[in-house]
Amino acid sequence: MREPATYSPTQKLLHWAVALIVVEQVIVALAMTNVGEGPLQNQLYEMHKSFGLVVLALVLARVLVRLSRGAPAPEDGIPGWQRVAARVSHASLYLLILIVPLLGWAGTSACCAPVNLFGALPLTLPISGGMPVGEAILKVHGAAAFALTALVGVHVAAALHHHVVRRDGTLRRMLAGG
Repeated sequence: MREPATYSPTQKLLHWAVALIVVEQVIVALAMTNVGEGPLQNQLYEMHKSFGLVVLALVLARVLVRLSRGAPAPEDGIPGWQRVAARVSHASLYLLILIVPLLGWAGTSACCAPVNLFGALPLTLPISGGMPVGEAILKVHGAAAFALTALVGVHVAAALHHHVVRRDGTLRRMLAGG
């Protein structure tokens, strides 16, 4: 497959939609675990579950588009170690963006059913084990979410490094009109 010169509008849209929702998910997760029990906490949990499923659907679409279209080659002059780091970090981002919502969905289905997409569409997975299994899965979900958050920070720092320090087109390729 020939490498495209830039990301397609669909790839850009999916990238930024997932990015915005992941940021929202971190904020909601922090809020829902720090407010007291009650209706607000319940609403935040429901919002977190629904947007987690949305992220899962969007990242699956991203993977399909990436497999069918590919991605631009790294800019000329990028050292080999940075090329390897970029491949590893992008693969890790995709993996974690898939695993985190899957673990949340599985853990919630086990302990705290039902899982409804925005209160309308039932999507509970058939996982038994109750609270002990659900809590164990959700602990892994939380650890994976922290790893994802850290990796997103590295990703943003690398993009800014390319834009501000190296002054190459790496970031512009993912921006609208880039």
